Amino acid sequence: MKETKGVDVTIVGAGIVGVASALWLQRAGFAVTLVDAGAVGEGASFGNAGNISPGAVVPYTIPGVLKEVPGWLLDAEGPLVVRPGYFLKVAPWLMTLARYSSTDLALKTSRAMRELHRGTFDAYDALTRGTPAEALIERCGQLYVSERPNGAQGSMLSQFMREAAGVQTVLLSEGDIRDVEPALAPIFKSGMLLPGNGRTRNPHQLVQRLAEEAQRHGAAIVRGKVTGFQRDGEQVKAIVIDGVPKPVERVLIAAGAASGKLSAMLGSPLPIEHERGYHITIADPGTMPRIPVTHVDAKFASAPMNVGLRLAGTVEYAGPDAKPNWKRTAVLERQARRMFPGVNLSQVSRWAGNRPTLPDGLPVLGRAPKCGNVYFAFGNSHFGMSAGPVMGRVIAEVIAGKQTHIDIAAFAPERFA
Repeated sequence: MKETKGVDVTIVGAGIVGVASALWLQRAGFAVTLVDAGAVGEGASFGNAGNISPGAVVPYTIPGVLKEVPGWLLDAEGPLVVRPGYFLKVAPWLMTLARYSSTDLALKTSRAMRELHRGTFDAYDALTRGTPAEALIERCGQLYVSERPNGAQGSMLSQFMREAAGVQTVLLSEGDIRDVEPALAPIFKSGMLLPGNGRTRNPHQLVQRLAEEAQRHGAAIVRGKVTGFQRDGEQVKAIVIDGVPKPVERVLIAAGAASGKLSAMLGSPLPIEHERGYHITIADPGTMPRIPVTHVDAKFASAPMNVGLRLAGTVEYAGPDAKPNWKRTAVLERQARRMFPGVNLSQVSRWAGNRPTLPDGLPVLGRAPKCGNVYFAFGNSHFGMSAGPVMGRVIAEVIAGKQTHIDIAAFAPERFA
């Protein structure tokens, strides 16, 4: 690392993308300041299932999935909820999302996902090697299961996307599933193992350890909410933190779901939606899967962590300021009982948070269209832990004026203009 003095890049957001960007920028010779309204890693980076998935190449919205939406909405136990008072507000965004579910656009999204995710373990290795964060990363594989015969691998299009991307998969019979993961109930009829995927043992701790490494090399961390910008033409001269201007040279917006409001202030409104997710963490479950397991039918993930067994998932559109509907976590508790016989639910913590989601399922990554010294890196939806370290490397290359090591045309902020 090259030690520098002075603040060259101010990063708004201290989740996995912001913290990874800080480390890569330091390696490129920049000094950095991280600004966040909360503590490090306490947003979506705190609440996810910790899956690290270079094999994540299948968009959530592909042909066939939309046919299932009405059934999900009518099912109180289903994976998708739109609160009645928010339906008219989110309907135009959902219509845009539906347009991106065509076969041609889904294949384009799949190729971009592969480009972004395939180098995630290499990027984590580079950032964590020789640090306390290194022990939190594990290349252990992931298991997908379904209660339907041949359901775990998904549609023919999903299978084609994985094959085209070179993602290794191993199909499992009903008997094979219990051999791979004995903790599971004998209700699953099909399984698929992705040996190249893995996990973090604790996503919150991972982001904290990475932030500590950035601090060790001179990064400053400021707690405060960014409420505005002071501009001079196409240059941002200061960001306003809790009403107080702070001079800046370059700015990176990596604030997760809050990034949509900030980008709009900078003249670049983007169709980012606050997609509410929930998790439960069972502190002393009495039974624990050895690797992460995704229930394909119910659309949630279960993950062994160093703080217990976490079940995370569900999608709720309710608006950024809506209070959590904790009944959604009760659904996860019932799923835990069904999936893991004898699970002990006496010690359960609950979490709700907003994922930053764009209608094509891809983040934005690059220079802000109307500000020469501002850059965007946000919108990872369900894939922040997989995309974060690669996005950090790419945006550091962009800020340094270097050729990016992957093609980022698909992630251009201008694509929604």
